[in-house]
Amino acid sequence: MALTALLQAIPTYAGAALLLKLAHSTAVRPGLFGFIASATIIHVLMTSAAGPRYPRVLKQAYAAEFYDPTLGFTDKVLHWRTQSNGSLQLLSSTVMLAVLSIAVLAMG
Repeated sequence: MALTALLQAIPTYAGAALLLKLAHSTAVRPGLFGFIASATIIHVLMTSAAGPRYPRVLKQAYAAEFYDPTLGFTDKVLHWRTQSNGSLQLLSSTVMLAVLSIAVLAMG
């Protein structure tokens, strides 16, 4: 569950929070970190519960190797990273967060 949170959920919701900050939204201003934390927890719980049952529907969100008890931490990350979906997700999250961070910093 920790890998799902760190590699999939947190970058997504941090990007959403940056986008809201860029738009000067007051929707999550008082609890920005609470928004990211609660959205991440809900994402992880729903993905880990529904992922094994509906692998076709959640193929982008559920990484089965994260829940494989026979693999070590580094093996799980390496296996996820070498798959095309995992690599694409990591790259898109990195680029999105970089662009949004630059935009937010430029706006002040």
